[in-house]
Amino acid sequence: MFGTVKSLWQQVSHRGARPPAPSAPLRVLIVDDEEGIRAFVSRVVGAAGFEIAIASDAAEALAIASTRSFDLLLTDLMMPRMYGNELARLLRLQSPGLRVLYLTGNSDLLFAKQMILLDGEAFLDKPCTKSALLEAVSLAATDRTAGGTPSSSGVSPR
Repeated sequence: MFGTVKSLWQQVSHRGARPPAPSAPLRVLIVDDEEGIRAFVSRVVGAAGFEIAIASDAAEALAIASTRSFDLLLTDLMMPRMYGNELARLLRLQSPGLRVLYLTGNSDLLFAKQMILLDGEAFLDKPCTKSALLEAVSLAATDRTAGGTPSSSGVSPR
């Protein structure tokens, strides 16, 4: 589905709603090997007031994460040399509370490899809209738990 979030987080936002501004900005590590996707995601997430760091691959992301902590990993699933779910596993060894949002055009592969999303993980199909991306990040930012029903913007639970 175009721009659909599938998650374990409760669906709480409304169409066009901006993510709530946390007292300290949510720190988001954005990882994608496609420059256009990185630019789109970083522009949208940064403009929403989140603190962002950007990496073009897993090795760069690991180097960045070795110097600072993050609340959310927003990563492509299919990348050269290391898939996003392997990156997430390695980063969670350092930060067990790290939440993960997979931005992928290959959600079938995610479930073929992993079968289920782990606690604190979700995915967003690409291509996605700005509002779907903001809603997905908002759900991660508010750290909602399982359950809920689809929101008015078409976001549905996994």
